[in-house]
Amino acid sequence: MFRFAGLWVLWIWISPAFAQHPALLEHLLQTSPSVSPAQINYRLDQFVYTVQEKRKKKSDADFLRLVLRESYKSFFKTYQPYAQLNQTFESGVYDCLSATSVMSVILDQLGYRYQIIETNYHIFMQVDTGSEKLLLETTDRYHGVISDPEQIQQQVQLYQTNRLSNAIVQSQKEHYQFNLNLYQEVQPEQLPGLLLFNQAVLAYNAQDWITCADKLDQARKIYESPRVKEFGYLLVLSILESELDDSMKRDLIRPFLKYTQNQVLAAR
Repeated sequence: MFRFAGLWVLWIWISPAFAQHPALLEHLLQTSPSVSPAQINYRLDQFVYTVQEKRKKKSDADFLRLVLRESYKSFFKTYQPYAQLNQTFESGVYDCLSATSVMSVILDQLGYRYQIIETNYHIFMQVDTGSEKLLLETTDRYHGVISDPEQIQQQVQLYQTNRLSNAIVQSQKEHYQFNLNLYQEVQPEQLPGLLLFNQAVLAYNAQDWITCADKLDQARKIYESPRVKEFGYLLVLSILESELDDSMKRDLIRPFLKYTQNQVLAAR
């Protein structure tokens, strides 16, 4: 049985503007209905007010470093793969995707336009201030903002290799590696689909085929990424090989059968 590994990447293009996605937080929180939207809104409003008060005459690079550091004090405490927003807001457990989701709301409220790019396993940010380009890595508390062009190029090239991270490799667990080379933009409103995808991965790793199929079906309706398609094909194979009854199997695999085109399935 393969396990899935996923890291996430965010590109951010910064320029002063009004919030571009006013409903973004609401849509993100719908993936973790146990949290209180009013409470989270208040916390984020307070955070944005605090960092704005501390900005003074800081450059964009220094301000982003401040925002990143303060986000770790307020939201990001313990890294854990596949962390969901309720965990991040309730206990400070985060991963690349949940941190990206929180940071996208923060930067939106600060009036910055941004762009999100995903690769197979990661998410990163690049900021264009008009005078320089910066790379912002949400999982690096102290060195997550890079301004040197050569270092930025090296880091981007590393992301583009789409290799599993050293932490995943060193875990010595068996992980599924995608048969694709993903490097594309994700719209902010598609982030909930990625959060649901991660929930599907957790269910898959627990061999909870019913929950996995439900979460992946929800995810594909928001954002039908290449990873959803490949995962959907693998899920079909796993369900067909499971001990579920034939009627349940048919119901679960129906939304994903289109991903099996040109593939040979050995149904029992």
